[in-house]
Amino acid sequence: MRKPDIFDEIIQCLKTGAQTGADTSMDEGILRDLYARPVRKAAVQPKPAGETDAQSVRDIQPVQGPLPAYAPDIPEWESLRTECASCSKCGLGKTRTNMVFADGNPHAELMFIGEGPGADEDASGVPFVGRAGQLLTRMIAAMTFDRATETCIANIVKCRPPGNRNPADDEAAACMPYLKRQIAMVHPKVIVLLGAVPLLYLFNLKGIMRLRGHWLDYEGIPVMPTYHPAFLLRNPPAKKDAWADLQAVMAVFGRKPAPRR
Repeated sequence: MRKPDIFDEIIQCLKTGAQTGADTSMDEGILRDLYARPVRKAAVQPKPAGETDAQSVRDIQPVQGPLPAYAPDIPEWESLRTECASCSKCGLGKTRTNMVFADGNPHAELMFIGEGPGADEDASGVPFVGRAGQLLTRMIAAMTFDRATETCIANIVKCRPPGNRNPADDEAAACMPYLKRQIAMVHPKVIVLLGAVPLLYLFNLKGIMRLRGHWLDYEGIPVMPTYHPAFLLRNPPAKKDAWADLQAVMAVFGRKPAPRR
């Protein structure tokens, strides 16, 4: 079956936007790099009384220079994987096919955090391998990173919620200690949050459309919230904003989009 041409889909959306008077200024070469190029790899202080979520978000300057080197002990990483595989702290363990621990390099400087496994991930035991995962892989490639060797990808929960629903509060609470240990082991230079669920459970904040593109801080690590790839598949015009967010992340690493061929 022919894969959907995401680039053509975006161009059509831009044409539609032009007809309605929306802002359609965008370089097609950048779009092609982001969505069609073949792939070749916090503890937040409580808000003061009366302060809104918007007021609690502060723009931070990207870190200057490398963070202190930290390489997780691989046996420790694998021990945590084994611990997660035998977890029964919530009901999701009873309905899963596979526990979905992480993907990529536990030494990576760039970490992505999503919400939870879907059907494809539950079947494979690997996060982000379905349609949304394929888009994420292309997004990572457009950032000039290699998914397998230069990123680490994890989720708020490690077992699939039935029907691909969002994790319940008790399910997220049971799994968050595992994710926080993963973050501590990887100690990435930057974290990218994919969607509203990780924003909620890492920062107790709501409003991904309002907060995306604003730097947050998780225990000294710069964090960029952006849209989940599944949302981008349903709402192609939002890919423009997501690309702006990813370019801000690239700037921290001193990277620029690959030139158009």
